[in-house]
Amino acid sequence: MAVNIATILTCYNRIEKTKRCLESLFMAENAYNSACDTEKKIVLSIFLTDDACNDGTSDMVREVCKNHELHIINGNGKCYWAGGMRLAWSEALKEKDRWNFYLLLNDDIKMKSNVFEELFYTHNYSVSTLGKPGIYSGITCDIDNDKIITYSGDVFESNAKAKWRRLGPSEKPQIVHQTNANILLIAKEVVDNVGIFHQGYIHGCADYDYCMSVAKQGFTTLITARVCGECEYDHIEDGLETKRLMQMPLKERMAYVYAPTHSDKDYLLFVKRNIPRKYLISWTLRKIRMFAPHLYYQICKARKIDTYT
Repeated sequence: MAVNIATILTCYNRIEKTKRCLESLFMAENAYNSACDTEKKIVLSIFLTDDACNDGTSDMVREVCKNHELHIINGNGKCYWAGGMRLAWSEALKEKDRWNFYLLLNDDIKMKSNVFEELFYTHNYSVSTLGKPGIYSGITCDIDNDKIITYSGDVFESNAKAKWRRLGPSEKPQIVHQTNANILLIAKEVVDNVGIFHQGYIHGCADYDYCMSVAKQGFTTLITARVCGECEYDHIEDGLETKRLMQMPLKERMAYVYAPTHSDKDYLLFVKRNIPRKYLISWTLRKIRMFAPHLYYQICKARKIDTYT
């Protein structure tokens, strides 16, 4: 019996990246299926939110996915990442008994041919060593340099300073506390118990929050042993965002902070839901960051914490 996977994406005017993502996904599917037994072959069904793209994304997707089951869900242009993923994921849940797994992808990912081999190896490792399925994140490297790891998973190191340590490739899958949903395979049992991304997130932090929710329900987040995708790291490096805010007048700073793509709202919701003891200090620091970024930078420097905390 085939393994049925609901593949979840959201898109907004990145037609070339979206095309590359889907083409690499289907190439990886073919590579995996050609090397495995019939009952282990995977069948991908695509659930994609088109968040009011005006660059022809939907037409391109229909052409690239012509040999696959495809569901295009139309957004209103204001879904952003978390909302778009929820919209597509909710559509897949209408037939939840069909799916063995859910595969969440960022549309700027280029899958390597080993991606499904790595993800299912991680799944089998979780079942055999931990006694239950979990969620599995594929490690990615830079598009131009496979020695540079762009996304993997983090382990919690410091309770007082909320310090995280990023892990890299290893000889076997590794347990992490947080990971991104750039390439994220989620077992059916997890979704049946945890559900999907929390409704409150607009753009960011929904994947981190999901890892926390998974842990609360007794499941585990793991990263693959090896790199299985390519992706540019497009987040602002630690401290650079604060330095950028220092150069902005207050009105521009407020507009930046309230914009959905880098909103304080998502971050503070994450803290409130998962680290409530830290919420008051985080809320205070974020207000200082907005109204007095120079002071915020000095506070973080004195406490030796990351300046995005």
